[in-house]
Amino acid sequence: MRSFRLITLLTFCALLLGACSIYRVDVQQGNVITAKELAELHPGMDELQVRAILGSPLLQDPWHPHQWVYAYSFKPAYGNTEVRKVLVLFDKDGKLVSVQGDVQSTASPTATTAS
Repeated sequence: MRSFRLITLLTFCALLLGACSIYRVDVQQGNVITAKELAELHPGMDELQVRAILGSPLLQDPWHPHQWVYAYSFKPAYGNTEVRKVLVLFDKDGKLVSVQGDVQSTASPTATTAS
């Protein structure tokens, strides 16, 4: 009888401790822009061509209509948040002038700078 109580108590404690673990999820938000996609861009492209390659920008500021911002953040379940931002600039005619910011390389997961 005593061993049955001990086994029951140990089983209950094991189940109780197992329920204490917290499940965490990786959170990915924004636009993922790779170096391969940026290599397809060249000065003089219009806004529709850029949108076809990179997708819709996360931010189009009404006070800076010729500037598109593509932002990305990745929060792993356990670790530090990684934030990247790509800025696409157009001239008054809607032609691509420059691309600046942090880009995910296709070869390695580290961030590189492209201009």
